Order: sequence, then structure tokens, then C-alpha cells
Amino acid sequence: MPFYEYMCGACGKDFVLLQSITAKEEDTVCPYCEQRKAKKLVSKFSSHGSGASCGTGGFSWGGG
Repeated sequence: MPFYEYMCGACGKDFVLLQSITAKEEDTVCPYCEQRKAKKLVSKFSSHGSGASCGTGGFSWGGG
């Protein structure tokens, strides 16, 4: 199962959940305020590689 990053439309907090690929955005509950107002975000990421144009070599959740 993949991790998904969300922002709650009710309380404005960002959170990350491990969810099934088939999970629906409208069924996602905010762990802070327990509302179903979550909006899926596009997560930042980087990859490992060689060469000057490759990523930073780490993983960033962003949203901090």
C-alpha cells in the first residue's frame, strides 16, 4: 500500500496516511479533527542516482 499526503479542508493540517490504492478521497478522515474534508496533495520526492542533475538522494514528505 502506498503513502498519500493530504491537507484537511476543515482544520488546514497536513497529514500522511498509508492507504489502499482504491481508497477514496471523500472517505479519508483527518486524524486531527476527524472531518472528511481531506484533499490529496502531490507529494515532493527525489530519487537516488549519479550525475549532477540527479535528486538530493533523500525523501521529503514536504508539507512541513
